[in-house]
Amino acid sequence: MRIAIGMLAHETNTFCAGLTDVEHFQAREWRTGADILREHRGVRNDLGGMIEAGERLGVELIPTFSAATEPSGTIARAAYERMRDELLAGLRAAGTLDAICLALHGAGVAEGADDLEGDLLREVRALVGADVPIFVTLDLHGNLTQTMVEHATALLGCHLYPHTDSYERGVEAVELAVRTIQGEISPVTELVTLPMMIPPSTTNLGPAKAINELCWEWEAGPGILDVAFFHGFPHTDIPNMTVTVVAVADGDRAQARRAAEAVASRIWELRDDFVVDLPAPSEAIQQALHAPERPVIIAEVSDNSGGGAPADGTHLLRAMLDARLTDAVFGFICDPAVAAQAHAAGVGATIEVALGGKTDPALHGAPVETRAYVKCLTDGQFILQTPMGQGSRINLGPMARLVIGDVDVIVGSERTQTLDPELFLLHGVDVTRYKIVALKSQQHFRAGFDPVAGKIIRTDPPGSTTSNLAALPYARIQRPIWPLDEAATYP
Repeated sequence: MRIAIGMLAHETNTFCAGLTDVEHFQAREWRTGADILREHRGVRNDLGGMIEAGERLGVELIPTFSAATEPSGTIARAAYERMRDELLAGLRAAGTLDAICLALHGAGVAEGADDLEGDLLREVRALVGADVPIFVTLDLHGNLTQTMVEHATALLGCHLYPHTDSYERGVEAVELAVRTIQGEISPVTELVTLPMMIPPSTTNLGPAKAINELCWEWEAGPGILDVAFFHGFPHTDIPNMTVTVVAVADGDRAQARRAAEAVASRIWELRDDFVVDLPAPSEAIQQALHAPERPVIIAEVSDNSGGGAPADGTHLLRAMLDARLTDAVFGFICDPAVAAQAHAAGVGATIEVALGGKTDPALHGAPVETRAYVKCLTDGQFILQTPMGQGSRINLGPMARLVIGDVDVIVGSERTQTLDPELFLLHGVDVTRYKIVALKSQQHFRAGFDPVAGKIIRTDPPGSTTSNLAALPYARIQRPIWPLDEAATYP
């Protein structure tokens, strides 16, 4: 039994300036052949799950091509075509296949291709023909389309946010592929689209948790293989940016439709519960100072590189310095120039810095001009310990722990959100010893910090990943759409 695996994943924030080119992918994830197996074996991600299931079940896995990078602006057309062609070449070279399992995202946008995943699956299907099963794992922030459904055998979305179950979705893809090849099941997929969008909403609590529980009730029933609630990615200004539900049934398309429509109706009923009103940084700080718990995690959701933001915004950091905090740490702000300046000066030096605010100061805040003491220097390399991506090797380039006033500030050279305390430990910081721990992330930080946090507060100053969707300059989305338009109705 021969199953090809591969990945092309990008969460595209069309509100971000500039294009995402080949070099951005090559700097993060660009692998072919056996390198894919070596890099992802034992890692808690989609490909790691596919590899584990394939090797456990005695499948001959054919690794083709894998590419991914940090969420960012629209993918350059030439970059997308290069990656598409690399994947197709890998599939051609694989020879006769019994099935294909692909780790995609669902919110990829390239120049001239609003539905990157649909376009890619169309090409893959044209190459391998109608009879080869294609199983796809997707991020729950995917903007799903009928084109994806048409050209894949099954679309499997991760259920959890933080995405701690991507590994399980990879396992599921291979296991379902094997069962399909053996004739045990005949997957059919149905998609239901709602005229709504929601801000990034954790599944740890609230309405998204309740919707997942309904999905799992349907999965436990007869004939249903998978039901997934796709939140959509609201920072993508394209016509197919909506909330969707996908159900996969064993041969019974009507049953799949019933499951998807039931979940979609419940999402619509709970839509008001998804609306959030997050405090400004100064208010979040006061809430933290008055909280009896420690540490208090303050997450700056609007400058989340995990949604495409520059991660060099200064709104929260400036508020912390203005409040003259002690017993506080900020980890981290992306500023390769300041990181290099600290490395050049050396530990023990005091330097004049213009920290952050270099990408889009009008939106994310101007640079913080101040004096900083260089406390610690590192190479920015560590291994994730969070359940989301555990085992992944991280390289954020030269990093520095600065002391500004009485606040410890970690500075990095590469964009990424802070997912677990490991980044702090790299710089000699035990977060449990601080009253306030500030970071940039929307929801993914919860997987790594829930076990140590006394309290969590999210703050939403201006930024390109704001949860205040009405503040975003949408021009291409389908209208009416809730919550922007009260006239939106379902069904």
